[in-house]
Amino acid sequence: MKITQFFAVGALTLLLAAPLRAAENWVRYVAQPGGGQVKVEGTSTLHDWSVESKLIGGYVELDPAFNLEKPQPGKVNARVAVLIPVRQLRSDNTGMDTIMYETLKEKDHRRIEYRLTEMTLKEAPKSADAPLLFDAKGELAVAGVTNKIQMPVTMTRVAPDKLKFAGTVSVKMTSFEMKPPTKLGVFSTGDEVKLTFDWLTAKREETAK
Repeated sequence: MKITQFFAVGALTLLLAAPLRAAENWVRYVAQPGGGQVKVEGTSTLHDWSVESKLIGGYVELDPAFNLEKPQPGKVNARVAVLIPVRQLRSDNTGMDTIMYETLKEKDHRRIEYRLTEMTLKEAPKSADAPLLFDAKGELAVAGVTNKIQMPVTMTRVAPDKLKFAGTVSVKMTSFEMKPPTKLGVFSTGDEVKLTFDWLTAKREETAK
């Protein structure tokens, strides 16, 4: 991982964390440098395409009433905020990346943002190390437009102080007032894209007062 990316994810985490202090006793997990990946996949008349970023900043806060050892199905009090810098999304084609940044209106909206509004544990895990399956509802902001989305999300406890989240959701560019890129006589891009992510977070240690 590049040094600039390492500092960038740290800066993103601080940016999100600074204005919002966790409620008393709530447990906060913060994004880990190099511990995340988001992939965006789509189609075109030329070929399928994809872009990726390993930079995902943000945090998760869990109500202490949620028992990670014996989780019970139902709604979970949680706060989640995520930031993805648009310029960190890249393919192996610089020309394609330029078109993508223009489509995402990167000059005016430099980040893709997500905030959780509701999270429900669908069922009790079948074993102690099995992933937890949630139904997550939230608000996704892309290119200056915010839409409500719903998706299944898994949470895996990969270490005593680390949680890994993963999920997939499909959205339409036009739903975010983006015009699917076209070039007369050369190609046209499909409206629907699929977003897939893996995100590693670690429990933040409280500093002594």
